[in-house]
Amino acid sequence: MAVATFIENDYGTATAWKLIYNAWWFELVMVGLGASFIMSIYKYKLWRKEKWALLTFHLAFIVILLGAGITRYASYGGIMRVREGASSNIIISDNNYLHIHLSNGKTTKTLKKKLEFSPISNNNFNIDSEFEGTPISISYKNFIADAVPQIENNSENGKPMIEMIVSAGNGRETVFLEKGEIEAIGAHQHKIGFDVEAEDVINITENDGNFKIQSPRNLSAFVMATETASTIKKDSLQDIQLRTLYRDGDASFVPLAYYPKGEIKIVSASEKPKDNDEQKDDALIVNVAVGDNKMEITLLYREGFLPTTHDVNFNDITVTLSYGAEPITTPFSIYLEDFQLERYPGSTSPSSYASEVKVIDGDKEIPHRIFMNNVLDYKGFRFFQASYDTDELGTVLAVNHDALGTNVTYIGYFLMMIGMFFTLFGKSSRFTLINKKLKTLKLKSTALVLLLLTFSNTVFSQNESQKPNINLELVKQLEVDNQHAELFGRLMVQDLDGRIKPMNTLASEFLRKLSRKPYFKYTENGKSIRYSANQAFLAMQSAPNIWQYVPLIKVDPKKGGELFSNLSINENGLVSFSELLEKEGKYLLDEVVENANKKKPAERSEFDKEVLKVDERFNILYNVFAGNYLKVFPNSNDKNNKWHSHTHHFQDFPAEDGRFAKQIMPNYFKDVNEKNWVEASEKLGYIKTFQDVLGADIIPSRKRIEAELWYNQLNLNFWLFQVYFTLGALLLVLALIKIFTKKKLIEFLWNGLIILTLISFLIFTGNIILRWYVSQHAPWSNGYEMLVFVSWVLLLCGLLTFRKSDFALPLATLFSGALLFVSYLDWLSPEITNLMPVLKSFWLKVHVATIVSSYAPLALSAILGFMALLLTIFKTKTTKKVIDIKIKELTYINEISMTIGLFVLAVGTFLGGIWANESWGRYWAWDPKETWALISIIVYAIVLHLRLIPKLKSNYVLNTASVFAFGSIIMTSFGVNYYLSGLHSYAAGDPLPIPTFIYVLVALVIIVSVLAYFRKRSFNATNT
Repeated sequence: MAVATFIENDYGTATAWKLIYNAWWFELVMVGLGASFIMSIYKYKLWRKEKWALLTFHLAFIVILLGAGITRYASYGGIMRVREGASSNIIISDNNYLHIHLSNGKTTKTLKKKLEFSPISNNNFNIDSEFEGTPISISYKNFIADAVPQIENNSENGKPMIEMIVSAGNGRETVFLEKGEIEAIGAHQHKIGFDVEAEDVINITENDGNFKIQSPRNLSAFVMATETASTIKKDSLQDIQLRTLYRDGDASFVPLAYYPKGEIKIVSASEKPKDNDEQKDDALIVNVAVGDNKMEITLLYREGFLPTTHDVNFNDITVTLSYGAEPITTPFSIYLEDFQLERYPGSTSPSSYASEVKVIDGDKEIPHRIFMNNVLDYKGFRFFQASYDTDELGTVLAVNHDALGTNVTYIGYFLMMIGMFFTLFGKSSRFTLINKKLKTLKLKSTALVLLLLTFSNTVFSQNESQKPNINLELVKQLEVDNQHAELFGRLMVQDLDGRIKPMNTLASEFLRKLSRKPYFKYTENGKSIRYSANQAFLAMQSAPNIWQYVPLIKVDPKKGGELFSNLSINENGLVSFSELLEKEGKYLLDEVVENANKKKPAERSEFDKEVLKVDERFNILYNVFAGNYLKVFPNSNDKNNKWHSHTHHFQDFPAEDGRFAKQIMPNYFKDVNEKNWVEASEKLGYIKTFQDVLGADIIPSRKRIEAELWYNQLNLNFWLFQVYFTLGALLLVLALIKIFTKKKLIEFLWNGLIILTLISFLIFTGNIILRWYVSQHAPWSNGYEMLVFVSWVLLLCGLLTFRKSDFALPLATLFSGALLFVSYLDWLSPEITNLMPVLKSFWLKVHVATIVSSYAPLALSAILGFMALLLTIFKTKTTKKVIDIKIKELTYINEISMTIGLFVLAVGTFLGGIWANESWGRYWAWDPKETWALISIIVYAIVLHLRLIPKLKSNYVLNTASVFAFGSIIMTSFGVNYYLSGLHSYAAGDPLPIPTFIYVLVALVIIVSVLAYFRKRSFNATNT
């Protein structure tokens, strides 16, 4: 399964399905998995009363596999395309078939074969049959993805032909005209011929490489080489040159090239095997043999459309071929009354789209509204809003017919959750047994500490003339009154995604991207001055002619190498905008940025990555100085509620609104520069009133605005990771001391730190709730939010288990701090963004919250396992007994955490199936994310069952396996997002290079595991 996700990334989804998911051996693996569950029930006698919870859990997976089998073999589906004002009862199937229809005028015969093709598998097939005593054979010749025609010159079987570019209002198109052919282009069917004798045709003739043209109408001509225009008079024969543009009414054409012996070949336009564009035709080339006659046939098809047919005559037998989807007829029709698309204000991104339809079944007409996460169920068919036509006048509905398979699978999900619940909380479950063992260990640990203390007390001993002189005094003069800057920060602005937010949010995001800090700081000779985000952002807008010389852009001189060696980098590691421009105005990084962009991400050096980051910051600052980010003026004429900056032309505004918007910002900036804060504040008030009146429908409520300003001001995650690092380190030190002593002072400090951790956790909780309120959606919809949420759940797990082991809370606190630190790095954006339509779902909140919550106990399991390995390495003969108890303690909690994490991960994964089924009509499609989630479930299930193998039943094996198993979670949560293509992926094709610290971390884990193994062996040898 893991291999399949990489095959899909490199060669496309169809290849992964053909080679893996649709393979007979993969089905056999699923059957074997079901057989394993049945054999486990028999071997461990799970039918006994005290084990009914485990029986339910194992039966659930058997039922789920049964439901999946029904879906695989009995369900069908596809898409239905319906235009506004029209109806349809045709489903375009998901599967592709080669259809063969044979006829001799009296008798007919139809053959059909399901086929899929892949660039890395054996695609050969052969269909042999007979028709009225004549042998028929169709065999594979070639498959071409994204097929486009290309002329091969001087071919043995070539014919004279002209290559032309034609345009008639529907885009450019390449046409190949053979001698004697006529091509009709455009809605008015303008006819162009090559050496033909016909009326009403623009005829091009050729003689010894010289070309003439004759037209029944006047043509305008433009010779591109000389840029001269002329007119071809009708019915006159005139010499012409290739690469000349001719226009005939609304149609135009350019004869590009002449091929004396040209032959059209079909070639692939795909640069990579996986680049199969659904908007382009694919080609299947087959060999057709009827009796002794043979012919090569090219069949074109496009994903999501019914195929065209190709007729071939062999004497008295006609063979009709087609390849692609097949039509599935429903016993009713869907009529589209209206397709509705809503976009985020001022953005082209869809906010939601819906289809107002009627189900027409005989005399019955049933109205229904289909939109994302709201399906139409009728007679066993489910219709989902999948997509829409580019002109927004038609809808594309995903259709699924799988009531039985889905319901059986849902029953399995239900049984699984019941089994999990009683496995965790049943009186005779292993979970309860481990808890009892932990309580016993606590008592033993206290007794051993007292014994140890009596035994030993020493266990742990540009234009240079105009360039201003930038210094501390000048920067102080640029200061904006803080009270006025606060007012400016409360002004609303529309970002590039259409979200309306306070200017303070935009200013903070801008400074964080520029200098990686949410404020501006200028340092000179040890003295410094600091401005808030509001002050700095407003000052830059009002005086860009000075601020372009102020250091603002973060650079890394080491990574920049020689290129950055001549830059004036200040004490804060910043350079000015003008520093990246040469005297003549040329951009310093122009060539190196272009070269870096040509490379694949995995091939970019540290230098390449650094110049790309600096280039992004340079362009952001350019747009700030240009005023492009200050989109503060709503346009009452814009149906999509788009806002504009003061640099807009305002010709599309109402006249009075346009004059106001165009004049007020320059006057406002003048007041700011002159320190006239009363007048400046008055103008801010005018702009705010303008926004409140014209943007009332989309401006957030006052409470939400205040909440967002408060969230920005607190910047809690930055402070919390420092708090958690400190608390975690102190708790860990005390936990180590507590192994050997139980002094009251230690207990007092321990309890005090636990209370501080609890208080910080409550503050952390409040911060997450505040972000939820501001964004109006659950705060786990992107990479940054996921890390923060995992950090919160991890700390919650530590607080819930700190009484079980002294190491649970310290390690959880440290790791929570580490995750918050990673979330603060510049490769993750903390920006609050709009949601895609499919993510606006109740099931999203439940599914993602459950999945992400499972990562925390599994992370805790890994760090507890790692700590147990470290204790194994550092224990001595003197400390062996007490440390062995601590290792057992850690191992028991490890197993508890792993069990909880596995159960929650399984529930979350299958809840994702419910979300997928409610959103686009299938509960499992082997997307890389769901595949890796299943792999993680299997990995952790194996780890938890290792104890059933006598030779692997040891604390070392469980702890080591828990550390390495967490690699599957890292791959599921981050690897899929950034290295594989799919529904959950942020990758754009080429994977990013793996960070160096990953290799270091893996090496460290391997070294610790090996050392712990040999240390364990040495103690075992001593004991024997």
